[in-house]
Amino acid sequence: MRTWTGTDHLPSEVVGLRLSVSAATVARVENIEDEATAFAALVVQHLSELGENDVEYHQDEFALHSGDVIFNLHNIFHETRELDPVERDARIARYVDAMRNAFGPDQDWASARSALRPVLRPSSFGMDVPEPDMRPVARPAFPFVDEMVAVDMPDARTIVSYATLERWGITADEVFAAARENLGAMAGFTGIKEPGILHFVDDGDGYCASWPLVPGWLAGSGDGVEPAVAFMPDVDTLIIAPSGTELEHIFEMVEEQYRDAVRPISPQGYTVDVGGAVIPLDQSPAHRHLPAVQRARCGLAVTEYDAQAQLLNEIVERDFEFTPYGIEPAYVASVMYVHGDNGPYTMTVWGEGVDYLLPEADYVAFCRNDENGELERLFEVPFPAVADFAGLTPIPDLLPRRYEIREWPDAETLAQLRAAAVSP
Repeated sequence: MRTWTGTDHLPSEVVGLRLSVSAATVARVENIEDEATAFAALVVQHLSELGENDVEYHQDEFALHSGDVIFNLHNIFHETRELDPVERDARIARYVDAMRNAFGPDQDWASARSALRPVLRPSSFGMDVPEPDMRPVARPAFPFVDEMVAVDMPDARTIVSYATLERWGITADEVFAAARENLGAMAGFTGIKEPGILHFVDDGDGYCASWPLVPGWLAGSGDGVEPAVAFMPDVDTLIIAPSGTELEHIFEMVEEQYRDAVRPISPQGYTVDVGGAVIPLDQSPAHRHLPAVQRARCGLAVTEYDAQAQLLNEIVERDFEFTPYGIEPAYVASVMYVHGDNGPYTMTVWGEGVDYLLPEADYVAFCRNDENGELERLFEVPFPAVADFAGLTPIPDLLPRRYEIREWPDAETLAQLRAAAVSP
């Protein structure tokens, strides 16, 4: 773990996959994109030599999925970049062996409990895993950000799945409670009382981006005068700043890092409410109208809904329905970022004659074709009013939330929506 004050941040990486490569080839590649591509293929090759042939590569995660084991490649990739080919091969072999044994028959709940750690991931993380029981155990931590649980091992880290819960014979609540308890004991403090801006970069063992999940930790951090604001742009970074600080430059830095990160979490800032619970900064009245706060909120929503839309479209192209949600094909509507006179907001469209999976945005624009066949924008309505008048209910188990739309509102409902229309 490295700790310092200031605004330094990590470089970005781009990853991919080829079919076959040697450790010597990886060591000779100069471009980091090609290097990461070659590295992923090298791990696949190691697994294949051990008889693990049912391996799926998930490029967005820079991870390999083999059954209910997820091989996250980021840490091992960075740890072995400077090693010579022989050392790198040996290190990868140890990593692969550790991952294969991570959830073997000898690892039960009692042996795994002390190695659990809470981690934050975007809500779309793991959504493309076809089998529901193989998906990561997750619960909402913040809007568009979920809390999951990792098993921390010397040579590898994996995410707990629902299949693992069943094998261990425990509940999700027990896993989350154990992970938070372990992190609190490992950190050994309830907060950091320091003035100014603190910047932590993880070496893979500190789980600093998860510290705000420990009850009371963020409330106990900062200068002791003003509530602290936490930023977790990616899984290896935590920034703490006093809420009275001019935050615009921090938001700019965090947005850039979030946008470039291989494993992003959020561009938002997070603070505490009067009860000490961690909340997004846009929910704090003192910062509700700060443009940078709203920009981060809207940017996160657009990014996560775009990621979800891409995955849903891939699923329906493959299965001809939205498995495992049991929904017939429909248009996966997008969320648009709009910069209005009163600051940024999000917008989605509900058009006549189209089946939708409608996302949850700040406003819904209602559109239909006029008598000349031209698209006509009727009005915009805040989403809560749309959900109320149209009787919308979210699709179960789908996050971020979407709503199945199969019919255009009837005349009475349309009149109620028109009466609730606003000019954002």
